[in-house]
Amino acid sequence: MSEAVPERVGAVEAAVPAAFDPERIVAELDRAHRCLPEAAMRETREHRDVMVPRLIQAIRDATAAVRAGDKVDGNAHFFALFMLAEIGAREALPAILEAVSLPGEGPFDLFEDAITTVLAGILARLSDDPLTLIDGLIRNGDLNEYVRWEGAQAYLHLVQNGRLSREQAVEHLRQHLRRELDGKDGSPILTGLVCTLGELAPIEAREEIKEAFRRGMVEEFTIGMKDIDCGIAEGGAGVQRHLENLEVFDDAIEELRHWAAFQPKPTAKPVLKPVSRPISQSVSRAARTDSVLPAETSAGLTAVQLAAGKRIGRNAPCPCGSGKKYKKCCLDKDRSR
Repeated sequence: MSEAVPERVGAVEAAVPAAFDPERIVAELDRAHRCLPEAAMRETREHRDVMVPRLIQAIRDATAAVRAGDKVDGNAHFFALFMLAEIGAREALPAILEAVSLPGEGPFDLFEDAITTVLAGILARLSDDPLTLIDGLIRNGDLNEYVRWEGAQAYLHLVQNGRLSREQAVEHLRQHLRRELDGKDGSPILTGLVCTLGELAPIEAREEIKEAFRRGMVEEFTIGMKDIDCGIAEGGAGVQRHLENLEVFDDAIEELRHWAAFQPKPTAKPVLKPVSRPISQSVSRAARTDSVLPAETSAGLTAVQLAAGKRIGRNAPCPCGSGKKYKKCCLDKDRSR
């Protein structure tokens, strides 16, 4: 009987898994470059309670580095944003807000096109009081204009997930529009408000929108009054289409699999602007490999010319082939031509 004891003890010890090390996971996320760290992301899911505080800290550390003027070379904070959103970790919201509230291009230094691709949905998902949060972002003129724009876009997500009616969203956006019109300062967020309203068939706000165009306060390169009227005429069907096209994800791995940064390198013709920066500073899901234009086709042409004279959506993949959204790539260049 004494001989059986060691065998039994050994069997129990063999069944006990090695201690989980969150620092190892963070290190794997941090050094991932041009390959999706799926194993580390899956382990993060399995050990949610242990990993959530560490992912939050990764975002805080990266935010502090950017604020201090230091370069952030790793990508743990980038993957942390997606994993925290997938998990639904509402306790992460203060750290995320701190990061996206960095001055200037700080938010893009950390998350690049995640800002203009998934931030609106993340804000709507993680906030217990989304209206107060969103209104505060939109009103804060010290924030990056695209962060404020994503605040406006978050209203669409609240309508899409049933937390707000179309009419309520239009009224909130209309109030912000009136405030900007009263300010007479031509704030860039005014165009964002008009574009967001345009996705909600905003017949109630048509007069305010028309006034904004009349005063020249809307970037007509981005949207025109005809676009607004077409949306109003299309009504509920158009609203539904816009809501269905919102960037929403429940699986961070599946979401990021489609991003151009994680696609195999092209073997034939190169992209116009090759990806050479860390993933958190590269390109978004909007850029599929089949949307890349060969350099010899796009050389010397503006994005508008490449689009055959059609209006390019601000959030659409830039036709130059960079893999970025149009508003973060050639929009400013085309404005100046």
